[in-house]
Amino acid sequence: MAWVWSAGAQNRFYKLYSGSGFDKAEDVLALPDSSYLVAGSSGSWEENAQGFLMKIDQFGTYQWSQAYGAQETEEIKRVFHRPGMGYYLAGMSSSWTTGGYDPMLVFTDLNGTQQWIKTYPHPSWERIHDGVQTVDTGFVLVGERLATIGGSADVLLLRLDKNGDTLWTKTIGSSGHDCARSILRIQDTLFAVGGEWTLQDSLVQKGFVCLFNEQGQMLWFDTLGVAAGDHAVLDLTQTPFGIQFAGYRTVSAANHDKFSGMIALDGSITAQNAPLDGAMISDDIIQQIAYIQTLDACAQGIQVQNQGTYPEPYDLNIGYGDALFGYWLGWPVTAILNQGYDHCGNIKPTLDGGFIAVGMNSVIIDGQNQLNGGSNIFVLKVNGDGSAYVQTDTVFTTNQLVGLKPAFEGSKVLVFPNPVSADLTIVWPGNEAKAIELYNAQGALLLKETVAAPYGIPMTTFASGLYLLKLEGQSYPIIKH
Repeated sequence: MAWVWSAGAQNRFYKLYSGSGFDKAEDVLALPDSSYLVAGSSGSWEENAQGFLMKIDQFGTYQWSQAYGAQETEEIKRVFHRPGMGYYLAGMSSSWTTGGYDPMLVFTDLNGTQQWIKTYPHPSWERIHDGVQTVDTGFVLVGERLATIGGSADVLLLRLDKNGDTLWTKTIGSSGHDCARSILRIQDTLFAVGGEWTLQDSLVQKGFVCLFNEQGQMLWFDTLGVAAGDHAVLDLTQTPFGIQFAGYRTVSAANHDKFSGMIALDGSITAQNAPLDGAMISDDIIQQIAYIQTLDACAQGIQVQNQGTYPEPYDLNIGYGDALFGYWLGWPVTAILNQGYDHCGNIKPTLDGGFIAVGMNSVIIDGQNQLNGGSNIFVLKVNGDGSAYVQTDTVFTTNQLVGLKPAFEGSKVLVFPNPVSADLTIVWPGNEAKAIELYNAQGALLLKETVAAPYGIPMTTFASGLYLLKLEGQSYPIIKH
């Protein structure tokens, strides 16, 4: 195994980001200048969830954010960079469909400003779970499509060009539920896809990995499963040994075992592993993996629940597995242990030889940061020294997610200047008095008054940081410099 130890010049951090709603990070992208893009879905811009893109610098400091969507619900699953041009966001939308979701592609400039948005309507309900960029700056998106309205799902493959125009669409399926969870470009024109597949004879769900070319032609297809119970492949990564897969085996509805293994590029199965829980029952699911070349190991995001935490929701362990079989290595690990539900959306290698992971948690330990009313986004940055440990249980402050503007979307309320250093002014139409509340980032009420517009709040005595202004049920994030 190759070890690379750093002299400490690298950067690691764990930070939380949120607005006033349910916020969830699904993807992260490391940019050439060591800054990062974080994408996902958020209820902090409007009542319904919209897709969002946030840029942070190499230390996790907020730079800007934008939201995308319309009157219903949008989710961003993956973000891609087109150097010198802008960013593509792949996901799904229910705003331009008669029911359910349709695939969606958004193109923005380098500041995240939307240039166009396209959806791909179909009579059936569809979801996108993953996507990759092709060598010609196009895309292959994968997910699931209901075979008939209310019926079982089939695997969905969608090939788009750089303008978002459809080149081809394919579905494959059995008589049961089938779904593509992950896609990996392993060569310029070859793509591996992993997910869930129902066997025709037994109706048992197995994991699968298949290989197809850029014309959508299937080259090989393997079903995976080492023991009784359903199996699923949730993510893929390429290592020097081939294609490593990871997911779970179902023991019971409340008990899953980690499931991982290796497939050679010719489709031959090298290894399949589903370690038993042993004396302590632990509900473990490998949600995301990424090969880290400098360490010759795979970063893993594992959702865990054990006898000691029942009936508490899931926590996360983020550390390393070996590059061949995917076994957990037991190196120093970051544990995200909150009272609520913790989920890992994606893990990506970084330029310094480490990795960055994103996801969400619903309640911070000791009940702090419930002001947001929903869930927080987490960003975990680990350097390349072989240690994945970053302290998380002392991080209570949420950083801003929603972009700060004088006028807030869907409202005639003006709040300015924002950021503010002296007096904050609040204006709304008419003379009707309104109730105003001001909270700090920990949820402590600092001010509560019923006043007429315009109204000013002196901010000079407040410490620098994030505040939330509440007015008639709406929340407005404020930055004090």
